[in-house]
Parts: sequence; structure tokens; C-alpha cells
Amino acid sequence: MTGHPFLKGIGLGMVAGAAVGATMMKNEKNIKHTAQKTVKQMGRVAEDAASMVADKLPH
Repeated sequence: MTGHPFLKGIGLGMVAGAAVGATMMKNEKNIKHTAQKTVKQMGRVAEDAASMVADKLPH
């Protein structure tokens, strides 16, 4: 699964977007909230990708 450049690109894009958003925010609470949302979303993406790969495997 780590060999999929598309999934790596999605992950890097989400991390980069969160980093840019965090630097633009002034409130520390907002930064924490944004970071938590990003981590949750990354987990969902990883779960979805794993599920798609598992569906492609022969049963």
C-alpha cells in the first residue's frame, strides 16, 4: 500500500494544507482543532484505502 504514489500525494497534500492553515491561524486552540481534524481525516483515508485494497484481493 505504501507503493501507491496517488495515496502518498493525497496524504502529503492534506498535511501541507493543514500546515498552511495552521500558520495562518492566530488562535492556538484553532490550530489544535485543525490538527485533530486532519489526523482523523488521514485515518479515514488510510482505512478507505486499506478497504479498497482488501476488496481487490482474491477471497
